[in-house]
Amino acid sequence: MMIVGHLWREAARFPAALLSSTALLLLVFLTHLAQAAAIAWSMSAVLRGAPQDVLLALLLIVGIAVLRLLASLTQSAAAAGLGGRVRQALRRRAMEAALVPERLHDTAVRDGTMRASLSDGVDGTDAYVSKYIPAVAQVAVACPAVVVLLALLSPPAAAGVAAAVLLAVFGPMAWKRLIARRGLDHWDGYEALSADVLESLRGMATLRALGDVSGTRARLHARSEALRRATERVMRAGLAETAVTDLAVQGGIVAAAGVAVWGAVSGQAPAGGVYLVLLLASEAFRPVRELSRHWHAGFLGLTAVPGLEEIGAFDREHGEGAPVPASVPEAADEDGAGGGRRDGDPRGGAASASSAEVLRVSDLGFRYPGAAGDVIGGLDLTARRGALSAIAGPSGSGKSTLFDLLLGFLTPARGRITLDGRPLRTRDIAVVSQRPVLFAGTVRENLDATGTAAGEAELVAACRAAGVLEEVRALPHGFDTEVAEAGSSLSGGQRQRLALARALLAHRPVLLVDEPTSALDTGRAADVLATLHRVARERIVIMISHRPEALAGVPTVLRLDAGRLDRSVP
Repeated sequence: MMIVGHLWREAARFPAALLSSTALLLLVFLTHLAQAAAIAWSMSAVLRGAPQDVLLALLLIVGIAVLRLLASLTQSAAAAGLGGRVRQALRRRAMEAALVPERLHDTAVRDGTMRASLSDGVDGTDAYVSKYIPAVAQVAVACPAVVVLLALLSPPAAAGVAAAVLLAVFGPMAWKRLIARRGLDHWDGYEALSADVLESLRGMATLRALGDVSGTRARLHARSEALRRATERVMRAGLAETAVTDLAVQGGIVAAAGVAVWGAVSGQAPAGGVYLVLLLASEAFRPVRELSRHWHAGFLGLTAVPGLEEIGAFDREHGEGAPVPASVPEAADEDGAGGGRRDGDPRGGAASASSAEVLRVSDLGFRYPGAAGDVIGGLDLTARRGALSAIAGPSGSGKSTLFDLLLGFLTPARGRITLDGRPLRTRDIAVVSQRPVLFAGTVRENLDATGTAAGEAELVAACRAAGVLEEVRALPHGFDTEVAEAGSSLSGGQRQRLALARALLAHRPVLLVDEPTSALDTGRAADVLATLHRVARERIVIMISHRPEALAGVPTVLRLDAGRLDRSVP
């Protein structure tokens, strides 16, 4: 028996689901005990030559079997519900904990490792929570109850069964600890392989161009071999643990059988009592066998617990209601994909595009950990609704850092960011990044990423404004055309304009645009810039751009240099 406090606390957060799953599991076990009693009665009736009792016993056995089937189906549904709720809560908190500035800018964290923890790691906890925890409760309740029943029939048999149950439950704990230690090595190998595979897939074109495909294959093979060896070590320890449990179970059954047979031969017990002792001795170990089976099924989740703990999936301060500094926005979603529809605002977002007038940044300062100086120092910025604002500057001047500060990806060392005098919030901002993110799904699903169910007319208007409507209509199924993962089935210009349409559909008062014309030809670039100028009449629009043609006609162009903004001539 292995108790993992984190997962027990997670299950206890849903007491109704946990209690119902455990109670139904005990009901299923009671049907096994009732069926054992009915079988003993039928066998005794056969020896007594009482056909009517045999028939009644058989009908009772069938009825109990039907009841057990219904109870098992209900218990499985309750267990699945418990596991699903815990997985959902863990994944939500893990995502919230992962999307903080420290982790987003931590170059030591590999995407594949994070993906393994957030997907397979969280999913792996299901078996432990939904199966193993109720099974532990069943052992704690059912096994003592059966021992008490046996004590009423045969105290020596009860003593033998009790000793065997204790050995079966607590004997393998040394092996379980060994499995747990080896399991951590197994999970580390799994994470490393997952990270290597993901990075290799992302860089496959580059690897082929550099001629390093064979080297990558060798590295992945070495990772796979290390994972195989770790898996085999876990399996060997698991076989030893299973052997101890099976030895205890078989020994307890044999001891009870020996006592029961001796009682029958010596005439100390009636035939019905002997049969019942034999059957109950076997049923006493059913919860132990189920516990062992669920332990192995939930092993992957146990090995993932340290990784989830490191992310912060079990830390309540990352849950709902976590405080946000008043001077900076909350953590933002890529391309304005977060947020959603609010009561009183059918278009979604915290406010309509026309509700904000001024975005003001005052004495903003930021320095990366370990850096010699500030990337942003004493920066002041005022952007108003009604006219497009642009920020230019050489590479490394801090333009992207400024956007990250506005989005809340980074926390400033000093200064304030306000919108109409109040702290800027995530749901005030929509973003079009230089490399926009599209997801596997339809064009419609990518445009309506917030799930606010934008109508056809609204989708059409946004795509027309972004200059991508005709291309969407030319796709095989229009808005219902499937988009490949990362938008690889679309051109760079199409991805960027769809991201702009998605940001427009968010109806947020502030729009941040990073190099909106970098992937467009001259004609498309002019269309997008014209769109941004129109959008700026209704909301605050700040654009980063290096291209002189993109800055032409922009009334407010600020040059970022040495962490400070100065007005520039476009």
